[in-house]
Order: sequence, then C-alpha cells, then structure tokens
Amino acid sequence: MKNFDLSKLIWSKCRVRILEKLILEFESGNNEWFHMRWLARDLDEQINSIKRELDNLEEIWVLKSKEENKKKIFFVNKNFFLLEEFKGLFIKTYNPFESVKKYFKTQDKLDLILVNDSISSRLAQTSNCIVDIFLIWEIDKIDFNNFLAKTFFNRKIKYAIITVDDFFKRLDYNDKLIYNILTQDGNNFLKDWLKVLDRFKTE
Repeated sequence: MKNFDLSKLIWSKCRVRILEKLILEFESGNNEWFHMRWLARDLDEQINSIKRELDNLEEIWVLKSKEENKKKIFFVNKNFFLLEEFKGLFIKTYNPFESVKKYFKTQDKLDLILVNDSISSRLAQTSNCIVDIFLIWEIDKIDFNNFLAKTFFNRKIKYAIITVDDFFKRLDYNDKLIYNILTQDGNNFLKDWLKVLDRFKTE
C-alpha cells in the first residue's frame, strides 16, 4: 500500500459525505448494508453522483459490495489500511449542531429550546454537562429519539423535557437543578418564548 494515491480517496464533497456517513455508521456498529438510493435520499445527493462515488470507493478498497435481492449494497471494508485514521478524523470533525438547529425549527410546540455546545464534540468525547439539550413543553419523543440516534450515530445524548407549569413551579421553589441547567457554560438558547434568559440576566 505504499503506492496508495490519496487523491483517489479525497476528491469531491459528495465522496467525503459518503465516507463520513459510512465510517461513522461503521463505528456505531452498523455496517450491514448501504444501498445507493438510500444514501442518495439520506445525503440529499443525485443518484448518479452517489453511484459514481461508491464505485470509486469500492475500486480503491475502502468499501466492499455484494448482491442482495438483485440490488447492489455497499459496506465498509473493515480491513482497509487507513480505516482507523479515517474513523478518528471523522469522529473529531463531525459537528451536528446545524442539523440540530434545523430539526428544532420544525418543533412549534416547544417554548424553550436550550442546546449546549457539548453536542458539537459528542462523537469524540463524553459530556460533563447536566444535560446536553433542555426542552420545555411538548415534543414527539419517538421522533426526537430517532433523530438523535441518527444524528449522533447512537451515541447517548442527555436531554430533559418538562412542562411549562412544572418549570415555573421549580423556579418558585428555587430548584437548584433547574438553575444549574440554565446557567451551565456553553448554553445556546435556540428558542426562549418564556424569556428565561432575560430573567436570569436580571437576577
């Protein structure tokens, strides 16, 4: 492998996105199959681009493929000699913050959305925060958990969801846990209809 041409590996944005997706899925324990049409939908890329890049990655042994139900499926070659290096690279550089913000833009029933900076490095390290995400009011927990599993490749994300009434009751009783959550370093208030941030600024 001394003559391996690295330019054949890193060539296009589409190829990098495919590599990131498949290698992080591999690291999370999922390496059973990846069909090109599924990847095209998941990555929002043209099917022809996906096919071309998958074929190229198979040609240089990053990926392997097999036929199943008359469809060609791809998976990471666990014996690829740069696999550990690429796992480390993608784990350290993967930042899901924009995906999280995009998801919460569709959640109209939430009155407060607090996301900590800790999620940006969740794949590389564990969090010292009390919670990574703090929400007030209503959200579809099944959909939310599915989103977290997909976005963070099954890494555990610490979150809490409470009602508005429960939140203000806890504030009235000077609940230390709520206070610590709201004042932990690295907090980002993506939505604050309850003016919680203003309240803590004036205290």
